[in-house]
Amino acid sequence: MAGGIRFHRYALASYLLQHELEPPEPDEVPNRQARALLRTYARSRLLRLKSRSAEPDGAGSRFDAAATRVEPLALPWYLALPSLVLFYLLPPVIQRGVVLRRPARWFLRQHYLSPRESADFASFAQRLLTTPSVHENALQVRKFLVHALLEDLADAYARRVWRWRWMRRDNYPVLLLQGVTPGTTGELLIRLINDVRNETGAWDPLLVVASGTEELPHDDPPAEPLTVQGWQHRLQEARRKRSPTAWYLPIRVEDPPTDVEPRPAFPRGQFPIRTTRARILRFVPVAIAGVVVLGAGTWYLHEWNAHCRTLLPWTEPGLSRIDPDGFGGARGECVGVSAGYMFSPPENADDKTREELLGLQDRVRELNAAAEERHRNEPELPYPTIVYFSVLTTSNSDSTTLAAALEELRGVVDAQNRSRLARLPMRVVIANGGEEMRHGAEVAERIGELARAAEAENIAARGESTRSGTAREATSPVVGVVGLGGSRKTTKEAISVLGRHGLPSIGITTSEDHMWKSSKLYFQIAPPNRDQARVVGEYLQHHVEARPRRVIIFKDPGDDYSVNLAEDLHHELTANRGIAADTTDDLAELEFACGRDSVVFFAGRSEQLNELLTRDRCDPGNPARLIAGDDVTKYVLNRRVSNPDAPRPQLDYVSFNKLPHAERADDDADQGRSALARDAIDLLSTAINQFKDDPLPLTGITTWNELSHVGGMSRATTGAIVYDPTGSDPSKRQVPVNKAITIEHIDSAGRSRTLLVCGDHQANDNRPAGCTWLGG
Repeated sequence: MAGGIRFHRYALASYLLQHELEPPEPDEVPNRQARALLRTYARSRLLRLKSRSAEPDGAGSRFDAAATRVEPLALPWYLALPSLVLFYLLPPVIQRGVVLRRPARWFLRQHYLSPRESADFASFAQRLLTTPSVHENALQVRKFLVHALLEDLADAYARRVWRWRWMRRDNYPVLLLQGVTPGTTGELLIRLINDVRNETGAWDPLLVVASGTEELPHDDPPAEPLTVQGWQHRLQEARRKRSPTAWYLPIRVEDPPTDVEPRPAFPRGQFPIRTTRARILRFVPVAIAGVVVLGAGTWYLHEWNAHCRTLLPWTEPGLSRIDPDGFGGARGECVGVSAGYMFSPPENADDKTREELLGLQDRVRELNAAAEERHRNEPELPYPTIVYFSVLTTSNSDSTTLAAALEELRGVVDAQNRSRLARLPMRVVIANGGEEMRHGAEVAERIGELARAAEAENIAARGESTRSGTAREATSPVVGVVGLGGSRKTTKEAISVLGRHGLPSIGITTSEDHMWKSSKLYFQIAPPNRDQARVVGEYLQHHVEARPRRVIIFKDPGDDYSVNLAEDLHHELTANRGIAADTTDDLAELEFACGRDSVVFFAGRSEQLNELLTRDRCDPGNPARLIAGDDVTKYVLNRRVSNPDAPRPQLDYVSFNKLPHAERADDDADQGRSALARDAIDLLSTAINQFKDDPLPLTGITTWNELSHVGGMSRATTGAIVYDPTGSDPSKRQVPVNKAITIEHIDSAGRSRTLLVCGDHQANDNRPAGCTWLGG
C-alpha cells in the first residue's frame, strides 16, 4: 500500500455504469454482455491497461482512469518478484477470480440497488450495464457509487496483519470543496456522504472541508455554535435518527478578506502517501525466518545424527545411529540397511582394516552399477538382490570382528564379480546388525520392508505391463540374506524375523547346533558344533603323539555358541572317547598344564584369546597344548604369535575351510571366511540359475523353494555342501552333512599347516567320515 490507494470497488462500479448499454434481446444468452465486459475488465487490470474505446472523454474519465490504475505491489522486490511471477503463471480463469473476487462479494453484500434481487454477480453487473439511468433509482445509484468510494478508502486505511505497510493515521485523505452553496453539486455530494454513513454505519477515513458564502440548510440547528467536542457528543444520536446533517460541523469565519480573488481551482500534483510499516510485521519476517531456519536446522541435525550423519539423511531411511552416550557420543554405531552409505569402523580401529573395509564396500557399489547396466541391456537375465548382513562396527579396539567381516566381504565381492561374468547380474546390499548383532532383529525388519517394497513395485510393474502391453522396468527383488554375524541369541532372533518376511538366510560361520530351529528358511554353510566336537575328539584320540589324560574346556557362559561347543566336546570326550574333561568359565583362574598330558580347548571368542595366551608360563622345551575353536581365525592367530618374545603354547585350531595342501600363504584367496562367504553367495546363485525357466516371479520364497530341492553344491570351495531334504533328521535339511573340517597348526613363523582333514560329502551319517592325516 505504499504510494497509492487502489479503488477496487469504485473502479469496477464506474466501469460498469458508464457503458449505458441497451437491454439484451430475449433470445440472447443471459448476462452475456456482463460476462464479456467483466473478462475485458479483469484482463485490463492484469495487464495494467484500460480499454479506451469504452471510456468517454472528459474530466470524469480521467478520474476513472486514475481509479482503475493498478499500483505496484507494496512489497520489497525480493517478495514482489516471485509473487508477480507466480500470479502471472496462474490460469486466466484463476487470475480473473483473484481480481474480481473481493469487489464481487462486496457488490452482493452492500445496501443499495437491492443486490439480493440478482441471482449472482453477473446478473447484478448486467443491471448496472443496461441503462441504469432508466431502470434504476438515480439516488440509489449515486449512493452506491459513494459507498464504493468510501469502502475503498476504509479498506486502504484498515490495519490488517498480513499487510506489509499501513497508512499513517495522521495522513487521512481530505476532500476540499470550494463554493458549496445550497443546490450545487458539492452540496449533493456532501448529503450523499452523510446519508451513506448513516445508513451503512461503516467507518471511513474521509474528511470533507467545504467552503461557501452561504450556510447549508440544517434540519436541527443548534442553539449555540458547536464545538468539536459537542459535535462528537451528539453524533451517535443524530446518526441513529438518520439526520441529513448528522456529519455537519459548521464553522463560521468572521470577516473574511474581501480583496482576495477566489482561485478557480487548486494546483494539482502527485505526492506519495506516507505509510508506516506494520509494527507486528516489522518483526514477523525475521521471526518467521528465524523459526524456519531454527526448525529446519534442528530437524536436519536430528536426522543427520539419526541417519548415521550422512549429508542427505533422507536418502538413507534404512539407517539409524545407535548412540549410547547421547547426541554426538563417541561410542555410537551405525546400524541398518545401506542404500549407498559405507559403514566405517571406529576411529580406534586399525587404519589398514578401515581402509580395506571401505574399499570393499566401494567395490560393491561399482559392481552394483555394472549389474544394473547389464540388466538394462539384457532384461531377460535374472537380476536378484542379495543382502550381506553381518557385524561391521564394534567399540572394542582389540576385537577381531572387523577382520572377520573383512574376510567375508572379500568373498562376497569375489562371488558378485564371478556372477557378473556368469551372466547373472547380482546386486548386493550391505546391512549392519551392530556390535554382537544386538540390533539384528530391528535391521532384519528393515530388510523385510525392503523386500516387500521391491515385490510390491514388481507386482505393479507386471500389472501395468499387462494393461498397456509395454514392458516396464522391474525392481531387483530381494531373494536372500547371507552372513548373519555368528552364533548368538540375537542372530537367532534376526533369522526368525527374516523367515517371517519370507526371506531365506544363509549363515556363513554360524555353527551352534540349534540355529536351524529359528526358521525353516534358514541354511548354513558351516558344519554344526557337534561335528566340530567329533573331529576334535578324533584328533585327540588317534592323531596326537601322546593321548592326553585330561582336557580343560573354557567356555563363555553368556555366549550360546561357546556354551554349545563346550557341551558337545565334553560329551564327545567323556562319553565316546574315554578322555577326562573339565569345563570352566573363569578365564582368570585357568592355568595351563605344561607338557603333553593335558590340553586346554578354547571354546570362546577371538577377543578373549590374547588374555589366555599371556597366562602360559610353561618352559619352551615343554610347552602347553592349546586347541582353539573355529571362531579363532588364522589371521588372528598369526597376529598373536607374531611376537617371537611372547610366550607361546603349542597351538592348533579348528577350521571350516577344506585345505588340500599342507601349507597356505596368508594372502591365499581360498582360505577362511572369504571362501565360506563365496560359497554362500554361490549357493544362492545355484538356486537362482535353477529358477531361470520358471514362470513364477523371482522372490525370496521361490528362491527358498529351489534351495530346498537343489541339495547343496558338490564343488564348493570349502568342501561339498550337501543337504538331505528327504532325510528323517530335520536338521540335515538345513545344515550340511559331513561338511569338511580341518585341524590347523600354527608354527613359530606364523604359518598354517593342515594336520587333519575330516568330512566326506558322500557319507550320509553323523560320523566324521573320510578323515585324512596330513601331519608329520
